[in-house]
Amino acid sequence: MSTVSDVYGWTNVRAHINMSPDEAYALTDKRSPHALYELMLMSAGATPRPGLHDHSPEFGRALGVIAACFAEHCRAYELSPVVSWSYDPRTVDRESIQGEKRFHAHLVGRTNGERADVAERSIRAGELSAVCRRRIVEEASVLGALVSADIVDGDALRVLQPVPAHSTPTATATAQFLLPQGWESLTSPDLPADIVYIHRKVAKMYDEILRTCTTGTSGMWRRPAVREFDPESIDVPLCAATRTALAHYLRALRPEILSGPVARSRATHVYPLADLAYAVTIAEREGKVFLHLRTNVFSDLGGAGISIMDGVIVKTKKGVGDMRNDETAARAAFQADFLRRLHHHPMAARALFPRL
Repeated sequence: MSTVSDVYGWTNVRAHINMSPDEAYALTDKRSPHALYELMLMSAGATPRPGLHDHSPEFGRALGVIAACFAEHCRAYELSPVVSWSYDPRTVDRESIQGEKRFHAHLVGRTNGERADVAERSIRAGELSAVCRRRIVEEASVLGALVSADIVDGDALRVLQPVPAHSTPTATATAQFLLPQGWESLTSPDLPADIVYIHRKVAKMYDEILRTCTTGTSGMWRRPAVREFDPESIDVPLCAATRTALAHYLRALRPEILSGPVARSRATHVYPLADLAYAVTIAEREGKVFLHLRTNVFSDLGGAGISIMDGVIVKTKKGVGDMRNDETAARAAFQADFLRRLHHHPMAARALFPRL
């Protein structure tokens, strides 16, 4: 969506709030839903901005208030809230985890029936085929949890509290952080700075790996190649075990060189994304709320394609089947009720009048 007109043309815009001549957000109804009860917050300024860090602090604070209000709205509907987004601005040749390059966050409410279905059908990742497993929980995601534990200084965070890497299933497949006040933590004016800090740490790590361990550049059907390297030359403070695991992963990579489109299952298994890519998911488990950051190297599944429900990593399909008339009406009522709730939220001014 290169223009604001595209946002209006391709989605059903419920609200549009300007922050500056070149920054805004829209609350929209997706045309290819991921759930019955959902809403999407999309960056809607004149210039597309792919990451949360590309926006002003006011934008991040507005997102936090809206997400916290959405969680409150879900509780009124007896739904479990999930908030997620993806970052992958440079992948344009193969399937990307951020197909639409404007920043957009998915706000989804899951029913008790959906949660029960997930609990009943969940299996260990090791029981999946190699191709399916790499799309849902790839090696880089597990390694990313280890790396994050070394490079993110918990004392530098004002709101988020790191969960020890590999201490839980979700802390194995993602870098996991506790929101100590639950969903209300999202309203903290310091939270956007925490998320930007984590992004910058991860981006610095990624760039250092490229500098030290690869040769060549990314482009249309072109990717860097791993070369001989000394793990000790990676100029980032990593513990010995993490540095060894990272070197093992990089040296074992055998990405296939492609010259054009191939089957999706093949591209997402052997041909990497173009640059730094990750998905953020905020969800609750056993009364606690966590932010998860999942790094991607091969997988095309971002914050919408992969959800986290009660600590289970869930592959989510969209656009499956048609909604009945009563479901469409229930969806519209849910969205309209949310906008009314947002107007009366104690911190509504931060979302609706962000420059005050």
